[in-house]
Amino acid sequence: MRINILVALAGLGLLGGLGDQTLVGTALAGHCGACGYPVWHRSAEQCCMPEVRYRVCYQTVIEERTKTCYRSVYQTVMRECRYTVCKPVYEQHVREQRYTVCKPVWEEYTTVRKYTVCHPVNEQHYRTCQYTTCKPVWQEYQVPVRYCTYRPVYEQHYRTCQYTTYKPVWQEYQVPVRYCTYRPVYEQHYRTCQYTTYKPVWQEYQVPVPYCTYRPVYEQHYRECRYTVCKPVWQEYQVPVRYCTYRPVYEQHYRECRYTVCKPVWQEYQVPVKWTTCRPVYECHVREIPTTCYRTVTETKERVCKTYTREQVWTERLVKVCGGEWKVEQEFCPGQVATRCCRQPGCWTFDPCTCRSHWCRGETTTYKVELPGHWVCKRTWVPKEETRMERVCHYVMKENCQVVPYTVCKAVPYTVMKQVPYTTCKMIREEHCKMVTCRKCTTVREEKVQIIPYTTCKMVREEYCKMVTCRKCTMVREEKVQCIPYTTCKMVREEHCKMVTCRKCQMVPEVHQKCIPYTTCKLVREEFCKMVTYRKCCMVPETHVKCIPYTTCKMIREDHCKMVTCRKCQMVSEVHTKCVPYTTCRMVPEEKCEVVKCRRCKMVPEEHVCQVPYTTCRIERQECVKMVPHTTCKMEAYCVTYKVCRKVPVCVPVCEPQCPTAAPLAPAVPGAPVMPPASSEPTIEGTPGVPIGQWPRMPAGMAGMTWLGTP
Repeated sequence: MRINILVALAGLGLLGGLGDQTLVGTALAGHCGACGYPVWHRSAEQCCMPEVRYRVCYQTVIEERTKTCYRSVYQTVMRECRYTVCKPVYEQHVREQRYTVCKPVWEEYTTVRKYTVCHPVNEQHYRTCQYTTCKPVWQEYQVPVRYCTYRPVYEQHYRTCQYTTYKPVWQEYQVPVRYCTYRPVYEQHYRTCQYTTYKPVWQEYQVPVPYCTYRPVYEQHYRECRYTVCKPVWQEYQVPVRYCTYRPVYEQHYRECRYTVCKPVWQEYQVPVKWTTCRPVYECHVREIPTTCYRTVTETKERVCKTYTREQVWTERLVKVCGGEWKVEQEFCPGQVATRCCRQPGCWTFDPCTCRSHWCRGETTTYKVELPGHWVCKRTWVPKEETRMERVCHYVMKENCQVVPYTVCKAVPYTVMKQVPYTTCKMIREEHCKMVTCRKCTTVREEKVQIIPYTTCKMVREEYCKMVTCRKCTMVREEKVQCIPYTTCKMVREEHCKMVTCRKCQMVPEVHQKCIPYTTCKLVREEFCKMVTYRKCCMVPETHVKCIPYTTCKMIREDHCKMVTCRKCQMVSEVHTKCVPYTTCRMVPEEKCEVVKCRRCKMVPEEHVCQVPYTTCRIERQECVKMVPHTTCKMEAYCVTYKVCRKVPVCVPVCEPQCPTAAPLAPAVPGAPVMPPASSEPTIEGTPGVPIGQWPRMPAGMAGMTWLGTP
């Protein structure tokens, strides 16, 4: 309420200060009622108000206006963002390093070396030694020894040996062989076969199928959609960004490198080397080797040879012959049971989402149907047995013996002594010894120290701070109302009925007859006889007689006796005394000198230069560019037409009585301006006495203002 009053007072102040120049007099604050004076500050101007006063009234005027609104349009653009990266770059360098190497240089020189030799001096001494010896005393005596020997006595004998040999004699003869064959005889027959077939007969019939459809009915509606528009307001502010860089600081250091050098020291010494050689000594010998030789002796012997001949024997026997015939039988085989599928009638269904009708198939049912059978001809073999008389020929083996003489070659061994010369080699061992000069190298270790410089790189951190200007977008919300038309769809059901033609299948049986040809096979027996030529071997015996010599050996025993001389030893002890010489060796030192060639090693220092690789680290700034998405908000202007209800001020004259002189003055009515007296100018209808040019006007700044309070 205070805000409304202040706005009204400000408007009236502008009305009084910025009015037209035609107004006469000065507008005071008390004239418009903006201020009321207290009673003790009463003046004549306050009490003597003009008779005619004006009141400001407001008339409602509806105007259509067009205003420009802004909506935010976001646009994303890839912007280059440059940044610096400190990348360490390692560089490989080579520096020269000088070091000293001691090179051994050998020098030969001659020196006189004194050495002491212990010369052995042998001295001969004697000592008395008593000892006891056992002296063997041998005695001889005769011992009789009995033995026997066997002397072979050979006797030559002869025996007569008869033997039989068999000479094969071949004879050919004919043998009748009877055999039978079976010739198949085929006969054609016919049999009548009845079978039933099922003929499908289709019948058509009408089936009423009720179905329903849904017809869409569309209705138009409107709804209010309140939405909020966010107006972006951009503000700029400073943000401190801290970053750090690394600066390389190089420092020189030295380290001690200790290494050991091995210095060779040579020493000479004598080593006795012993070796053994074997010298061959060859000797020739002769030895006798018994050799067995064989002498061929021919002997005639006899042996009994047995031969066997086959003789035919004919016998008769009863034989069972298995035969038979084929018997044809008809057998009915029922048909297979097949599973068939049948689909039920379908129906139409309506989909309210797509406002379409879809055909739905009916369910599929399965049922089993037996197919027509067929006749099968089955052939069965009926066996038969027949008894027949058959002649059988078998052979009987007959044994024949015959003595056959034969000649045997026998190898008789005999021994022959053969002299074979041979050579033996005997290795005689010989030992040798020589002194070999050897050199021994002793390594003496020397430790040395080398100073090696090296550089270290230390990264020193440096921090910086910079102010980055950023923009912050604050979205101011504005609420708007929009009428959105929408359409509703209502499905109205409609029922229909249609006649569907269906087909029904009935199987009508039909009986048929057909002649099935079949063939029977009968075996006809045929007998044959053929002559087979055989060969018979007959062994003819032949008797032979031969004399076989043989030798018998008979051992005859002979007893002998001989006298063997034996020796018996008896030990007789004797005491002896002897002087035993012994030698003592006394080492007499003797000093000698010899000239010895020696080698000494002198270490000559040599300075070498080697390339030592080292690595340095250098921080290299590298500027990189990356594409950063940057979103900009652009305000796009658009026009909106709206209606404004505006209060237009109108001044209406009001006549009020003058205030009394003695009575206290009441405060002026706020909003009533001081107007000049009437003149002869034309007046507005309803306000006599007020010229048109003296009517109060609204300031130019208040034109189009909307009244916020109560007039």
